[in-house]
Amino acid sequence: MPASPFYVQVGINPSEYNQRNPLYIKKSIDKQPAGLNFYEQNWNIQQQGTVHVEHGQHSFTIPFVLGSTGTENADSPKRGIYKFSIRSGITAEEFINHDEARLRFTETLQNFVRLGWQPYIEYYSDPRLSGQQSIAYAIEDEFYAPDPLYIPTLDEWMQLGSSHGWVFHTDGVFMEMSFRRKRQFMDKNGQGVYLLNYKLLTREAHARNHFSGDEREQWQDLWIEKVKEYKMLRYQKEVELIKQGYHINTQYVEPQIHPDDPVEPEDAKALLDYIQQNNPQPYKP
Repeated sequence: MPASPFYVQVGINPSEYNQRNPLYIKKSIDKQPAGLNFYEQNWNIQQQGTVHVEHGQHSFTIPFVLGSTGTENADSPKRGIYKFSIRSGITAEEFINHDEARLRFTETLQNFVRLGWQPYIEYYSDPRLSGQQSIAYAIEDEFYAPDPLYIPTLDEWMQLGSSHGWVFHTDGVFMEMSFRRKRQFMDKNGQGVYLLNYKLLTREAHARNHFSGDEREQWQDLWIEKVKEYKMLRYQKEVELIKQGYHINTQYVEPQIHPDDPVEPEDAKALLDYIQQNNPQPYKP
């Protein structure tokens, strides 16, 4: 097995991708009729891999890797391999105590923050929450990405269910780190089986994912009105949550995705005034 880690970089040209990984002979390309090319590298449970994710000062290495898949649109070669999905375990062993998994996973999340990866709260209707309240909300909403700086208790960790994800961004790249665990091993005092997934994609690919069909190619023209719609839903949700005692993190800074960002809806003033005037103090458990 090669001594050097497998190399990935979001947006990399396929030829450079191959040049960076000359020792890996199990690389394959799955070319689909729809125009998508999938660049795959797989390992097995007995001989797991190591993947180096290159992103300047925000680079990191993933151990215990089982597979890596990069996606390229053959009709848009200038975008390069715009998305990578990397699957790994938490340790080399299949089973791990749930509490150890919790601590290892949250340490990885906090290491991303130390490397300069910033927590991301999706526009849609996702409220700007932090700390313990973000986990409380995530337990109710399986798609909500909680605050990576908060370490959930073991009970909270188990209440997240069989899967959950946290989202980051930095310097034009978005990343979701998520876990999936087998439902039949959910005794909090026992051992579980975890699979981790790191999904990394370019800022443009992330933006395009907010649209469907032909609208994806027009995302820049449609972005402003789409975000206005999303943010109205967010502020409406935040007003509801304030009435329930939640604190809204109004210091959260949105990433710039479109040249016109930050975009705000013109008719949100009443909602924003309510949030500003009625926002409770930060929650302290």
